[in-house]
Amino acid sequence: MKYDEAMATNKEGWTNAVEEEHDRMVANNVWRPIKLNELPEGTKILTTTLACKLKSNRRKRARLNARGYEQVDGIHYDGSSIHAPVTNDTFVHTVMVLALMAGWTGLINNVQGAFLKGTLDQETEKMPMKVPQGFEHHYEKNVVLWLLMAIYGTKQAAMAFWRELLRCMRHMGCKRSGADPCLYFKWTDAGLVPWLSWIDDCMVWGHNNVVHLES
Repeated sequence: MKYDEAMATNKEGWTNAVEEEHDRMVANNVWRPIKLNELPEGTKILTTTLACKLKSNRRKRARLNARGYEQVDGIHYDGSSIHAPVTNDTFVHTVMVLALMAGWTGLINNVQGAFLKGTLDQETEKMPMKVPQGFEHHYEKNVVLWLLMAIYGTKQAAMAFWRELLRCMRHMGCKRSGADPCLYFKWTDAGLVPWLSWIDDCMVWGHNNVVHLES
């Protein structure tokens, strides 16, 4: 449900959920506040919406989403590089068959807040954002939020996360497969350790002790 609808049903409970979302954004350094008069005249300021959802465990969750349709190609994003690669069923099945044949252990890791991990290019992805509804009391008047990281709803969110994941994999010593841009691997003393990413989920296989160490 939308923010106004949620507040009309249980203001105190949903206020806590909105505060949690704000604090999560601040903890991830998603933006920096700037004065409105610091922006060039005519700058398009993006707006957002808060999606409020009651989860199956009865926990209230508010998620901030950008209105991506407001973004302008060439200002807020590069239209030629917004589509993140995704693996296909063939590679998933192939790696799973290899895992069964080798007697590997497999683990699936979900990246929490995945689309808040991708850094924006401050030269080509200039994204000022209006202070979201429910966050106003944290900021002075005439302030906008300059996005440093992608958020849910932005056109480049998936690609920004994929670039960050690729940097992380390289830092871990993994190499990207030439056959699939979402398949990574590394050799250890215990043998091969393949990683496969699917949007914000990562699957890793290998001998039991290695898998737990890698993940």
